[in-house]
Amino acid sequence: RHAYMTIEELVETNEATCKDDTCEATVQAELDTALPPLHQERSERIDKVRQAQHELVGVRNEMTTLENSLEKLEAATKTTQEECGAAEEGSEYLEKVRDLLDGMKRCPGLSGAVFEIPHFKSVAKVMSVDITKETDEELDAKLMAACREGLPEETRNDTRAAAQGELRQRLVANLPEVNEEDMPLYGVCPGCQGEAYRGAVSGSYRRCFKSQAKIAGGASESKECNDGFVLAVCVSDLSLAEHQETKAPAQEQP
Repeated sequence: RHAYMTIEELVETNEATCKDDTCEATVQAELDTALPPLHQERSERIDKVRQAQHELVGVRNEMTTLENSLEKLEAATKTTQEECGAAEEGSEYLEKVRDLLDGMKRCPGLSGAVFEIPHFKSVAKVMSVDITKETDEELDAKLMAACREGLPEETRNDTRAAAQGELRQRLVANLPEVNEEDMPLYGVCPGCQGEAYRGAVSGSYRRCFKSQAKIAGGASESKECNDGFVLAVCVSDLSLAEHQETKAPAQEQP
């Protein structure tokens, strides 16, 4: 009996330890504290990148103007060479200008670095989800297909399902603050895997934002999602210039 009671005590002690979420709660609290300044820093860096890209656009426009002028000068020089053999020195000078412009084209960034920001478009219903029968890849394919369903073929690839990590870190522009839908929001992987679950084909629950959950920081993110009916968050990736255009009307308002 003594041995039995000892084993029972060990089981109870270890069970309590396994269920103790103090460490996880502490880490989550530290994460919630650390994320806001990181979000602010990210926004500031995006603004700096946007400004730099606008400046690069101006440089590219100036280069285009210079190239057009150079072509006109070369045409005029060729005509002059045909009429007067003394124009050889001017032709060599224009060739050096051409080399200079070609060198400028190879400068980092002038070839057109593209930075894209995902923009929230809509949510799409996904029916018959079952993580006990579907892998994460198969579920992700359903989410992606739901966002593209009914779209014209020529623009279908411009829309995709947002990743769970993008939702958690609020990297999607115009994303609602709260899930006001009556179904949970699911994002595709990466960042989609929740708590371990042996019954799931991929070995874990999914992460999601339940109805009325706040979409930010992960504090309201559920890690044991296994819902039959879910919503995909549909986004389109816009360049910084396109992103700025979507903000312009709001900025013009008094």
